[in-house]
Amino acid sequence: MPGSPPLPMLQRRTMRVLVAAQLLGACGLAAGGTAGALLAEHLTGSPATAGLPLSLLVLGSGVGAVATTRLMDRAGRGAGLAAAYLAGAVGAGLVVAAAALRAWPLLLAGCALLGGGNTAVMLARYAAADLASQRGRSISTVMTAASVGAIVGPNLLGPAGTLARIVGLPEPTGLFLLAIPAFLGAALVLLAFLRPDPLQVARAAALSTEQPAAAGGRGELAALLDDGHIRLALLVLALTNLTMVAVMAVTPVHLHDHEAGMGMVGLMISAHIAAMYLPSPVTGWLADTLGSQVVAWMGALLLLGAGGVAAVAGSGRVGVMAALLLLGVGWNAGLIGGSALLRDAPVEASLRTRAEGLGELGMGAAAAAGGGGAGLLLATGGFGLLGLAAAAPCLLILAAVATTGKRTSGGVAGARSGSSTTTQPTVKAIPD
Repeated sequence: MPGSPPLPMLQRRTMRVLVAAQLLGACGLAAGGTAGALLAEHLTGSPATAGLPLSLLVLGSGVGAVATTRLMDRAGRGAGLAAAYLAGAVGAGLVVAAAALRAWPLLLAGCALLGGGNTAVMLARYAAADLASQRGRSISTVMTAASVGAIVGPNLLGPAGTLARIVGLPEPTGLFLLAIPAFLGAALVLLAFLRPDPLQVARAAALSTEQPAAAGGRGELAALLDDGHIRLALLVLALTNLTMVAVMAVTPVHLHDHEAGMGMVGLMISAHIAAMYLPSPVTGWLADTLGSQVVAWMGALLLLGAGGVAAVAGSGRVGVMAALLLLGVGWNAGLIGGSALLRDAPVEASLRTRAEGLGELGMGAAAAAGGGGAGLLLATGGFGLLGLAAAAPCLLILAAVATTGKRTSGGVAGARSGSSTTTQPTVKAIPD
């Protein structure tokens, strides 16, 4: 693009801006994942409702991803990600209002909008890969950056609760008060500094090497779903998120009901979130070297292990913590493997953001189903039944990866996400 800096310099600057935005934005995500369940139980008096706030958040994140990727098509990554963060800030404000008014429906509406912040944090991984030669490692870099804010957030549950009490609100509302400036700051960073836009630069570089995209509407969807890599990626992303959210959504309530204080709940959820993000450099490297299908397969095994540990953990904090750690690492492997598969699929550059939106929508819908039923499973069968039921769908990932591997001449080599020999048009290799 005329006026743009050299591509290696642009990639490095893009990564710096994305990392800064991730550090801010991920701080706000702890509100929905940790405080939402506690606030729901506080307002309704029933643990069966504890999974609904996170379910609405991830569903809102999936629906919001479709709108965000369409905005990216027209205005670029920066505008789309900033708009998603602004929606998250509005959602956090609605949750605060719901706590003040004790309005349960308003809480659910706020959590759905809060999903915009999750949309931005998750879609940033594709912005990092737009100009990258080693996509798995670029994706893992922004996910690692998100870990800092995501780990710090739950540990603020106690201090933020004190702030909430001072202003006359329930303790779990404190994290939502902190989410508002966190999301607004991330939006400001992206609008001010993500220029020129990496998606627009990548499309300009690829424009001369590919044929025009398929027709809009159903033609686009058919073109995307016709690719086996995309179908497998959608399955991996959806079921991985379903398992993680189903367990995480109600774990704070399970711990609180067994005499764990706010500080202990925040600490254990922080450790889980650390396990979700900190392995990213390793899983990104594995996706680039061994192949994204291998990483997705490893993630499914770890999630099954988490379900098994949860089945025998009961109310013991050591067992619950072990299940949460396995759950986090398994989610990370499934996310990195599935994302690399999706980003590496041989589709036109003009359809790539649509594929990303479809992946996020699948993640949101599956997680909404898992989180929505988690409270009922916890209330009727306990934490053990919840763990087994949540992990069982991962067997489908193992079967799908094995089947795809047999069809693609050895599987791993054919799915190698970091390879520069993929069939889709790419920007020239850029050091990450």
